[in-house]
Amino acid sequence: MSLITVKTTADRPITAEMLNDDGARVFPCLEARNARWQYSLLSSDRDRMICTFEAPDSESVRQAYRQANVGFSKIWTAQVIEPEGVPPVWNEPILKVLEGSYPNGFTDEDWKEAHRLILSCDRDRDIEWVRSYVSLDKTRVVCELNAPDAEVIREVYRQAGILCDRVWSAEVLTP
Repeated sequence: MSLITVKTTADRPITAEMLNDDGARVFPCLEARNARWQYSLLSSDRDRMICTFEAPDSESVRQAYRQANVGFSKIWTAQVIEPEGVPPVWNEPILKVLEGSYPNGFTDEDWKEAHRLILSCDRDRDIEWVRSYVSLDKTRVVCELNAPDAEVIREVYRQAGILCDRVWSAEVLTP
């Protein structure tokens, strides 16, 4: 099984009713394709969401969403990276999501160097890395972080010379 990430952006706030309606349509399609929802991160302004699934492949999830007529922006297979020896824990009042896209991709060495630079700054700024999802082609990254605010994360990334697309506050939705 693979870890599949689905990014959704919405023109209007995602309501509980929309989530229930979409779920009622897509979950049977996902189940038929042997895909299992793990959790979702919904932005505090409710205009974006990142969902994670365990599934045979990204195409299975893409087909399920299309068959159910549930919108999405991107679907990709990801590798999860977590801190060693420390189980990740969300602190929902301060949970933030960082999205980064890198059209040329990055190498494992680039990741290690960026990670080294960021982690040293994180400790000084009360930022706790929970986990990251990296696309297999290394062109997309989603990081889950516990931090006092989004601006402190942007500042740390700017200081490290690493671009990010956006940082947003999140609420966790679980099965």
